[in-house]
Amino acid sequence: MDFKKLFMNNKAVSPVIGVVLMVAITVILAAAIGSSVFGQGTAQPAPQANLNIQAAGINTEQDPNLASIKIEHLGGDPINFDKSKVVASVNGGNSQTVAADDLGTISIGDIKKLKLRDADSNNNPKDPIVDNSGDSTASVASGDIINIKIIDKQTNQLICDKDVRF
Repeated sequence: MDFKKLFMNNKAVSPVIGVVLMVAITVILAAAIGSSVFGQGTAQPAPQANLNIQAAGINTEQDPNLASIKIEHLGGDPINFDKSKVVASVNGGNSQTVAADDLGTISIGDIKKLKLRDADSNNNPKDPIVDNSGDSTASVASGDIINIKIIDKQTNQLICDKDVRF
């Protein structure tokens, strides 16, 4: 009896190692894909609020172009204007960001007045909101419709979209 032939069976080793390696690669790939898919946190939703936006008038004494709006919080989440941006467009013209950081946070029952001033790149107020569509610059006048949008900066989702007639 030859003991070398009895214990040395080389034919079965290669397929077993191949199957073990294939299972190991499959498990590692499944773990990598699962951790990348399930590792992402849920997206934070934008605050939901019911806002009433009305025209508060046009200041003709100090600045003939300076219009202001009244924002009333009727219900929902508090809106922090440091984390939100206000965009306005006059009569369907170009949209401009309004400087609204000085409003702070508005909660249920609060009423705040916002002067529609354009904000520069540092969000500092500068010129009144004007319509830049076409060749001439038209100021806010009685009868104009201004579209006001309040957008959450973190999620870039729309909180409020209202048309206000002056």
